Amino acid sequence: MAQQCGAQPQRRRILAGLSAWVGAAMAGGLGGQALAAGGTSAGKAGIHPALEPGDRVAADVLVDGKVVGKFDHQATAGGIARSPALVFPLPMGLKRVRLRGKATVEGKSGNFDTSWKVRDLAPILGPLYDQNKPWIERVRSVAAKAEFITVKPGDGGAKKKPAKAAFADLEKSLGVPLPPLVKVLGDWQIQLDDSGFQSAADMGKITEMLLSEWDYQRTGPGGLDKILSRTVRARYDRSVSVFIEVGDGLGALGWDPAGVTPGEMPNTWDDKGHPGARPGPSGEGVWFWMHQERLNKPVLLLDEEYRPRSAESVLNAIFQSFVFLQSSEAEADDELTLDSANPHTNLLQLGFGGPGQPSLSLRGYDYQYGLY
Repeated sequence: MAQQCGAQPQRRRILAGLSAWVGAAMAGGLGGQALAAGGTSAGKAGIHPALEPGDRVAADVLVDGKVVGKFDHQATAGGIARSPALVFPLPMGLKRVRLRGKATVEGKSGNFDTSWKVRDLAPILGPLYDQNKPWIERVRSVAAKAEFITVKPGDGGAKKKPAKAAFADLEKSLGVPLPPLVKVLGDWQIQLDDSGFQSAADMGKITEMLLSEWDYQRTGPGGLDKILSRTVRARYDRSVSVFIEVGDGLGALGWDPAGVTPGEMPNTWDDKGHPGARPGPSGEGVWFWMHQERLNKPVLLLDEEYRPRSAESVLNAIFQSFVFLQSSEAEADDELTLDSANPHTNLLQLGFGGPGQPSLSLRGYDYQYGLY
């Protein structure tokens, strides 16, 4: 009988960065052997052990009683492995995921056999990935299944300035066209709990937002000239905010039309040993996440090649994150949250409280800093 236990997710804490290295992990080669799963595969998941140097884990992975893969991973560096030890298929309608094997942690070895009941986000998030429908229709389908998301037609800032005029003024101040999906937002009012996308009239330069709405000062004690580097000040001066997150302090999703500087650090939490950001296509800029807790370190949202991610993938990640948070707050210790509908790999962190005490948790969606 498999032991019934699970991860203890850390609710709503600040994760200053999984986005860039997660993408790299998704692109990494398989460290284990994945076998065909029974039934139609809806998605896939990658297991990323979080161990200390010298620790080792070897295990079989079972989905609904059938072995779908096996891996043998020895850590050469501390922290979460950037490349997955194994990527395995997630069949539609899966019920349980089970790991059985042996781990050596801090010099002690032990066997484990642990299973988790799956809490699948696919019934809610599945419509988000339907490329046959316009993006806003996909979002409306998600909102219809998640009561904390509201999507209403209409220009929420029309009393201040109609969206068409507001976008024209904003593009003039930026000196470049806005991403097409940003203009789609001008026709809709989208809220996720207390957070939400800004109306066209409320979108503006991030520096101005910090001064007029977040109560920062340009100069003086605690002024932006003191707490921000010149590089970050320049980025905020030329960037526009699109989404405001209200939770543990204030956060915002921003778009910098200038893109990245080759080699600049993405400011993610545990992303070492990489060459830094790489420029994307001309004119597409770069998306980033900023938060009051780390105002001087905006997190660049990059893909598996460390190039700027697309607007659609970034905006989708906001809905993924909020749906995950709502689900994880009700998650039991013997449950594992997954999104089997996501065409990209679910990142599963495998940790150990001891050699016989594994924990498995979805880390791709657990906070906005993990946007990807």
